[in-house]
Amino acid sequence: MRRTNTRTLCAVGVSLAALMGASSALAQTAPAVEPAAEEAAQDDATVIDEIVVTGFRSSLQQALNIKRSEAGAVDAIFAEDMADFPDQNLAEAIQRLPGVTIERVNGQGTTISVRGLNSDFTRTRINGLEAQAASGGNRSRSFDFSMFASELFNSIKVRKTQSAEIEEGSLGATVDLQTGRPLDFSGSGFNSALSAQASYNDLSEKTIPRLAGLLSWSNEDRTFGALLSVAYSERSPILGSFNTTRWQKGNPLDVNPVTGSPYGRGQNFGNCIPCTTTAQRDAVLNAFYPRIPRYTLGNTQEDRLGMTGSLQWRPSDRTEAVLDVLWSRANSELESPNIEAWSFSRANVNSVVVRDYEIDADKNILSYGVFDNMLVRAENGFTRNESNFYQASLNVRHDFTDRLRGNLKIGANRSEARTPMNVAYAFEAAGVNGYSFDFREDDRKPTINYGFDVTSGQRFTLVNATRSTSGGNFDNQVGAGSLAYDWSDSLTFKLGGEYRTYGFETFGLTRTKTNPTGADRLTGVDSIGRVVDISGGVDAGAGSDLSFIVPDISKIADFLSFYDDPLVANRSEREVDETDKGVFLQADFNTTVAGMVLRGNAGIRYAQTEVTAKGWQTIATGTPPVTTYDYVTTENDYEDVLPSFNLALEPREALVIRLGAAKVMSRPTLGDLTPGGSVSPTTRTVSYGNPLLDPFRATNYDFSVEWYFQNEGLLAGALFYKDIDSFITSETVGIPYNQLGLPNELLQGAASPTDIFQVTRRLNGAGGALKGIEIQYQQPFTFLPGLWSNFGFTGNVTWVDSEVSYGTAGKNRLTGQSKNTANATLYYEDGPFQARVSVAHRSQYLLSFPGSNGNSEEGVNDTTNIDASMSYEFTPNLTFSLEGINLTDAYTDRYVDVTDRVSDYRHTGREIAVGLRWKY
Repeated sequence: MRRTNTRTLCAVGVSLAALMGASSALAQTAPAVEPAAEEAAQDDATVIDEIVVTGFRSSLQQALNIKRSEAGAVDAIFAEDMADFPDQNLAEAIQRLPGVTIERVNGQGTTISVRGLNSDFTRTRINGLEAQAASGGNRSRSFDFSMFASELFNSIKVRKTQSAEIEEGSLGATVDLQTGRPLDFSGSGFNSALSAQASYNDLSEKTIPRLAGLLSWSNEDRTFGALLSVAYSERSPILGSFNTTRWQKGNPLDVNPVTGSPYGRGQNFGNCIPCTTTAQRDAVLNAFYPRIPRYTLGNTQEDRLGMTGSLQWRPSDRTEAVLDVLWSRANSELESPNIEAWSFSRANVNSVVVRDYEIDADKNILSYGVFDNMLVRAENGFTRNESNFYQASLNVRHDFTDRLRGNLKIGANRSEARTPMNVAYAFEAAGVNGYSFDFREDDRKPTINYGFDVTSGQRFTLVNATRSTSGGNFDNQVGAGSLAYDWSDSLTFKLGGEYRTYGFETFGLTRTKTNPTGADRLTGVDSIGRVVDISGGVDAGAGSDLSFIVPDISKIADFLSFYDDPLVANRSEREVDETDKGVFLQADFNTTVAGMVLRGNAGIRYAQTEVTAKGWQTIATGTPPVTTYDYVTTENDYEDVLPSFNLALEPREALVIRLGAAKVMSRPTLGDLTPGGSVSPTTRTVSYGNPLLDPFRATNYDFSVEWYFQNEGLLAGALFYKDIDSFITSETVGIPYNQLGLPNELLQGAASPTDIFQVTRRLNGAGGALKGIEIQYQQPFTFLPGLWSNFGFTGNVTWVDSEVSYGTAGKNRLTGQSKNTANATLYYEDGPFQARVSVAHRSQYLLSFPGSNGNSEEGVNDTTNIDASMSYEFTPNLTFSLEGINLTDAYTDRYVDVTDRVSDYRHTGREIAVGLRWKY
């Protein structure tokens, strides 16, 4: 099936200017090599004014030079020196840029969102090669920046506007990561750097190491060089939290006015002793209660090792070839003991007796309750994740004549995400009287008591054991080339294309024993349990039970006979194979109109996508139904024609006005493309992903004004608007089976291909609009007298709003989009001493809409993070550093419903890092 998107641009748009707000950005001696068609002669192109400052100020100036000279909207961050990136985490460095926000997992930045569009809409390239970095259970197109040590990179560029020469695939931005290259550094011979840090977390009370080293060499003529860098780090944060999973209520008669489906699970409390009237009982049944209220303390251990290598050959100014290789490995282990009221999440809530209660009318919740006949469950789990990333790329440029030059890029990368070990065990105590929770004093840190001695295993029985393994592989192979011809001094034509194959596959094995019997069943579990005390990492309501028995991971495996049983395939296998082809034609111009400099580009890109998706279909036939399975293969293809332009007008030397517009596309997420699901020919129902999905398509408009009022000084404002043609959502609708793209063999003779089936699937629904404003201010305070002249400031604010259709769920803003973000850095530099403090704020954002169990939505409340650093250069070769990360120990506050019911309230502690850095 082929679809073509050829709607031309109908309006002239606006090109962002946005900004660099790099709170901790430091400069590198040479800019990163650009993608194919932009790689030649970058050094001369990016120098606007002579840089006479050093350190952090030097990095800010170089980033402004890059921003100012580009035709489109580009923001940059540079390392100050060899293997010396400003932040310990790449994602946390990028968040300093305007319009960029990050998602934090276990206390560190992982993925980014740009201008309100989440990580699935952002492309990331390493050394010019599109990359997919996955860790743990990631199965999306998003890039996990925590996979890599920041010391391995020397620059980051974020491209917020599209040009024809940049490969398609992004609605939000294209992020370019550049590793070090030997001819980046001045002088011939050897260059080297070595850094060591010790980092202390005040919650885990552990000190862990961070090491990095770089060795580079070039010959005397600087025509050939080699580089090797290595970085190793560990993390050991404690994840202290209270969570409810979500809130629900029992009355099945209430219907969600948006979806039309019933609220809750259709379960009611068995008896309410204080309810003496029908009105009181109705109030209790209509109030929400926490599904799984519990305090948890996750113990984590992470380690990361990465290496880069580069061979660079530049026999003349006309020719350059660079071979880059990169490998990174990231491992993590997590043990998560907890104890919880299991009855609230299960059907046996019908037997629970409400002995006492209080209702918060504003949030419509049981803010206090005492309950009898409860099930209390003590759980413990252990998960190990292993991730590897490999990449090799070759970039070649050559000037055939003074006017004709070419670029060639070939390479491949592979990302492996594994969970080789995942186990979970549960003890359960039945018939518990006197369990209570109390949210009245603090709705984020309630008081919880279980009604009996939870440090003893005498009342507990082993009721559940699960072990599994799973994984996913992501493979990219890319070949690309381009030619550029200078038609005149003011006009250059570019022509090029690329061929890319992309593969994704998952697998899983599992074994579960629920309500074990015989040798695996044990009542009175002290022999296979251990008592944990989580009070050191959890800030709980006064009087809460924070010491309790849980399954002992090391003991219980020796006890359970089911460990002798092999794991079995759980039919989670999925596979997506994608072939992307593209060609472009672009004209770059740089001229003068009425005494004003006018530069920019205009071009068109043609892209073709071919998709083959595979997955298991579950088939139920007969009465009673008999379940069988079939591995289904489905194919799809589509085309896009993507025009774009960027203009930069300089009406005066210090002023740049940008205007741009582009048709853009972003391919569907991998989970949405799977044909895996279920088919019931008997009931004429189908539930599955949709491999026939079209991509997200949009038209972007950008406009900005930038005033470079002095060296290192910038005041800029940008407007952007994205007209999204369609947004992928879910629906249930009647469709003839033969229009679904599924094989007729799945019907097994129980239905006809022309029969109407009720199909629940992902589809391209209605679109929506996203709009926003970015403002940036940057200035050193050199105009102030004395000591104050050593201070400076850089900061930015972004406002974004959107409205998209979620099918039958109605309209809302995009998930992952904060309306307001702000970053600010106050810095001080005086000779060998420098210091800075940075603040990053992100307002509330949605995770899902509508929420589950009758909650209107699920999201994350405002977060504000404060970091600080200082350093002193004892000699030109030796520097001492001190860094403070998350100084206020900010909590991540997830909520459900517009009434702000707590879902997860979590913190990971402050980190203080002390280090030495030597270079030669």
